[in-house]
Amino acid sequence: MTTLRLPNLKLTKWLVAGGTLLFMMALMLLIADRASAHGYVQSPGSRAYLCKTGDNTNCGPIMYEPQSLEAPKGFPAAGPADGKIASANGAFPELDAQSATRWTKVSMSPGTNNFTWTLTARHSTTNWKYYITKQNWDPNAPLTRDSFDLTPFCTVNYNGAQPPATYSDTCTVPNRTGYQVILAVWEIADTPNAFYNVIDVDFGGGSPGDPKPPVDTVPPTAPTGLQVSGTPASSAISLAWNASTDNVGVAGYRIYKGTTLAGTVSGTTLSYTVSGLTANTAYTFTVRAFDAAGNESSNSNAVTATTANGSAATPWAPNVSYTAGTLVSYNGATYECLQAHTSLTGWEPSNVPSLWLLK
Repeated sequence: MTTLRLPNLKLTKWLVAGGTLLFMMALMLLIADRASAHGYVQSPGSRAYLCKTGDNTNCGPIMYEPQSLEAPKGFPAAGPADGKIASANGAFPELDAQSATRWTKVSMSPGTNNFTWTLTARHSTTNWKYYITKQNWDPNAPLTRDSFDLTPFCTVNYNGAQPPATYSDTCTVPNRTGYQVILAVWEIADTPNAFYNVIDVDFGGGSPGDPKPPVDTVPPTAPTGLQVSGTPASSAISLAWNASTDNVGVAGYRIYKGTTLAGTVSGTTLSYTVSGLTANTAYTFTVRAFDAAGNESSNSNAVTATTANGSAATPWAPNVSYTAGTLVSYNGATYECLQAHTSLTGWEPSNVPSLWLLK
């Protein structure tokens, strides 16, 4: 006699529930990984960044992750396909829509301009390259290699170094009129990929039929209350200031040591530690705010501070609280602490360049 066995319904339910849980955990890990990757042009505002701010609409999911425009490196010989340059090879297809009126534009003048990136994952970097469309490109056709002058107007070699979380390049933008597109490419040294950001720019002076987007020419107010925060170390000084205001929004702040740009931070950051200074030396600092259109404020009040007298580096050891600017010795080399932390075994200075700078 044949006996029929019914499946164990309780076991089946547990298997289904377990499988669903594993799937959700994998999905959350994937989302977290994408959220942490990797960088976008904040000023002048890229197409993706202006989706995040709401200046561009109907952008799709890129509005939540403008840092994720990653595609194979090697442009123009490799990289994203023609027609998919703005979307990182089709990853965010809404960005590939192209017409003379589709996207909000930022005003720009030829000549010296700063390009500021916000990096959510600070990859070792080969270089940064910037391309611009030809004067007679067709703004109502998909972006292709033929749209661009394929000789970058600005190349900054980085030789595998790790950039800061907010990074700026100063470039000379060639003469153009009307609506143009700039393609900014961040090429990574330790992966096969690069990050591609297009920036919609209005140079003015186009033909009478060209659409004229609203142009933001109002700079932010100057930061106030710049002061030294804490006690200067022998090779670092910490600064803090009060927020600027802007008619659209403050994109970031540039910190100057004398007339030299010392660093750049985002518009929500109101402090910065200038490192790599010489002991027992006076330095004068100012801060300027900038917006997504590239308008820059006047200087903040100036503040002058003197670094502490230099002292011999002490041997690095685990379980020690180090402050920014502290010097230690390790394996015959001297390192400067870049940010306050408590040391751990495995965090030796040679292993964590984000915490220690080789002198």
